Amino acid sequence: MFRNLSPDERHDRYWEAVTAADRNVDAALARIRRLEDAGQYTPAEAAGARVEALEAHLAAVRQLRQEHLGAD
Repeated sequence: MFRNLSPDERHDRYWEAVTAADRNVDAALARIRRLEDAGQYTPAEAAGARVEALEAHLAAVRQLRQEHLGAD
């Protein structure tokens, strides 16, 4: 998919994708904060939701690295 791109182009696309993933996790964490502040999550539930969001983010970034840069 990205094999025909130069290393700089692959890195640029990877960086753009990671930046988008960062925005997504930031939005997810903000949502969790809003729900906790509104009393819809207990502190423990909010912590669990944060862990899930951050673990999903790390998995997404690992996948992006593999797709764009071919690295483990």
